[in-house]
Amino acid sequence: MKKDFLTIVTAFVLTMSATALVQAQCTFTTVKKTMTLNGDCITDTTIVVPNGITLNGAGHTITAMDPLGDYFKGGVIRNGGAAANVADVTITTSGLIDPCDQGPNRLRGILFDGASGSITNTHVININHVGAGICGDEGNAIEVRNFGSSLTTCMARIEGNTARGYQKGGIIANGNVDATIIDNVVDGLEQSPFIARNGIQLGFGATGMIKRNLVSNNEYTGPENASAAGILLVACPGFFSSYNVGAQIDQNTISENDVGVWVVEIDALGNPPTIMTNVKVVNNTISKAGFTNPYQAAISDTGNNDKIIANRISGAGYDPNFAGRFSVDADPSLTNRAKVHANK
Repeated sequence: MKKDFLTIVTAFVLTMSATALVQAQCTFTTVKKTMTLNGDCITDTTIVVPNGITLNGAGHTITAMDPLGDYFKGGVIRNGGAAANVADVTITTSGLIDPCDQGPNRLRGILFDGASGSITNTHVININHVGAGICGDEGNAIEVRNFGSSLTTCMARIEGNTARGYQKGGIIANGNVDATIIDNVVDGLEQSPFIARNGIQLGFGATGMIKRNLVSNNEYTGPENASAAGILLVACPGFFSSYNVGAQIDQNTISENDVGVWVVEIDALGNPPTIMTNVKVVNNTISKAGFTNPYQAAISDTGNNDKIIANRISGAGYDPNFAGRFSVDADPSLTNRAKVHANK
């Protein structure tokens, strides 16, 4: 009788385990051009969104885990063609080891490579390795990039997302990309002794609009000569890319970052550009309470004819009465004809 009872219990446990495994696998129902996630799930490989398809998470969560005997590689979700959309999904990780990968194997939450489309209403949380990692190029929550994958400029709309607890970057647009990044919450969560994180980045030829975002807690406390940025624009021959011309950084609320908004456009010799970059940093609210890094600035600018106007700056962390602290750092020896007006 006891043996029969144990047999029944064992069969029940095995059945429950098999059921849990089925439930854990990521499955989708595809109707026309939308693939809808059927439930919370785990994945140990990248989920690819076919060309022209929208992945609708339907409010569910995808958790990335290392496969048995290996490690997770690449984006948790990525495009499979020239166009894709991702909406209404939570993406996170659990216990990923830290291999310090390069190239396509770098960890990302959502990756569009050479693709246009939209990323909306997602929550991309904890895209990092165990112990936060020391790898400087991995762990971007949302990344849109185009370094020749598409011959035309990729157009991306990144709206209404939450990126929190990322290893390196919150929302990143790099290369031949025109990105509209609006109404997102980007939070590094805590100071990092390993990596100078960046909240939102337009880099290496990318341009666009960064508007009405909440960006916080990108602070570097390690030994290297580096600062973290809430919003970083870096695009110039000094970094082997074209200049960024006409980007707009407007109406963002930026708090507790080493540098609130950092515009870096220099020529191959490290000098300010001779062409007009015309970047607008306007109507932002930027604050930092304390001293955590040798270089802190609400706004730091290297460009030509950039407009830094009507920003509200507060906190002892940006008090220019202290060495290494600036409200607006637009040194004429490092930037050409910056228009700095009506900042408070």
